Amino acid sequence: MLMILAFPALADGGSTNQIYIEHRHHGGNHSEHFIPADMPEVYYDSDAQEIILVANGFSSYYYVEIGPSSWVTPVISTQVDGYGDTIDVSALVSDYYYTIRITSEFGNQFEGEFLIE
Repeated sequence: MLMILAFPALADGGSTNQIYIEHRHHGGNHSEHFIPADMPEVYYDSDAQEIILVANGFSSYYYVEIGPSSWVTPVISTQVDGYGDTIDVSALVSDYYYTIRITSEFGNQFEGEFLIE
């Protein structure tokens, strides 16, 4: 209920699309596949021109980097609260794919791609 009140654009489905992110494993032999407890949900709202990060507070913060899909240097770099936040992406070039990389306080890294419309 709280998330619907905090992020009303998610309730109506209007211009908000989920960005599918994947957990990036670092080293080791991982034969099992699991979804970490600190994995957030990420959405792109084309009307508001913002990324919406929704999390459960398991991680107290997330570092977020957004850059072109060729990923040379991030063009947006910020830290958000462990329960989520919004990130203004209105300065990004339209009709271009971007990569979002999210790192939790525990070092878990999540990555996905989205198109600015």
